[in-house]
Amino acid sequence: MENNVQYIEKETIDLRELFSVLKRRKKLIWSVTALFTLLALIYIFVAKPVYEVKTMIEVGQIDAKPIDNINDIKQKLLYEYQVNTKGKKRKLPRVNTISVPKGSKSILSLTIHSNNNKEGIKFIQKVIGKIETQYKEKTDAYTESQKELIKLVQSDIKENETSLEAMKKELNTYNQKIISLKKEDAALAGIYALQIGQKQTELQELKKYISELKNKEQELKLSIGPLMMNPTHIVGEIETLEKPIKPKKKLIVTVAFITGLMLSVFLAFFLEFIRGMKQEDEVQ
Repeated sequence: MENNVQYIEKETIDLRELFSVLKRRKKLIWSVTALFTLLALIYIFVAKPVYEVKTMIEVGQIDAKPIDNINDIKQKLLYEYQVNTKGKKRKLPRVNTISVPKGSKSILSLTIHSNNNKEGIKFIQKVIGKIETQYKEKTDAYTESQKELIKLVQSDIKENETSLEAMKKELNTYNQKIISLKKEDAALAGIYALQIGQKQTELQELKKYISELKNKEQELKLSIGPLMMNPTHIVGEIETLEKPIKPKKKLIVTVAFITGLMLSVFLAFFLEFIRGMKQEDEVQ
C-alpha cells in the first residue's frame, strides 16, 4: 500500500514539474510557435497559386479504330512534355499528368497546372491542337486514298452501265430479227435464239457485277463518313476549379503551428535539462 502511495506521489510530482517547466518556458514556446506560424503565413502570401485544369480527349479514329495504340500515344506525350521527369523543374503552365481511363482504347485524360485558369485553358487547347495536327495528316491521307478508290469504282460503274445499255439494245435487235425470221428462216432464227440466251446470261452477270460495284462504292463512302472517321477532339468540357490547388493554406498553417509547438516544447525541456546539469555541477 505504501509503495502505491509513493508511486502516485512521485507521478504527481513529475507531472507538476513538467507543467512548471512549460510555465517557465511559455514565452519561448509561444515565440517559436508564433515564428513557425508566421513563416507559414509569409510563404502562403509569397507563393504563387497553382490552378488545375482537366479534360479528356478522344484520339482520332480511322475505320472506327484509334489511329495509334492509345498507350503508345500516352508514352509519346509523356516524353514530349517531360511528365514525371525527375530532377527537372518545369515552368508553369505544364502538363502534370497523362493517363488512360480503365478499359479505354481511344481516350486520354490530361491534367494541366498553371498560374490561372485562363492560362491553363489556353495551354490545354494548344496541347490538343498539336495532337490534332499530328494525326490529321494520317486521317487526311486515308480520306484522300479512299476518295481515289471511290472515283475508280464510280468510273468502273459508269463504264459497265454503258456496256449494259449496249447489251440491252443488242438483245432487242436480236429479238426483232427473230420475230421477222421465224416464218422465213427458222434455222437462222434458232441461231439468234441461242445468242439471245448467251447475251441474257452475260446481261445478268453484268447486272450482278454493277450491283457489287455499287455496294463497294457505298462501303468506301461509309469508311470516310462520321461513323467511321473521327478527328481528335475534346470529350465533354474543359474542367476548372475556382480555387487553386496549391498552396494548401489551412494545411500549411496547421502543420507549421503543430511543428512549432512540438519543437518549442522539446527545446524548453532540453534547456531545462542543460540548466539542471549546470546546477548539479555547481553543487558538486
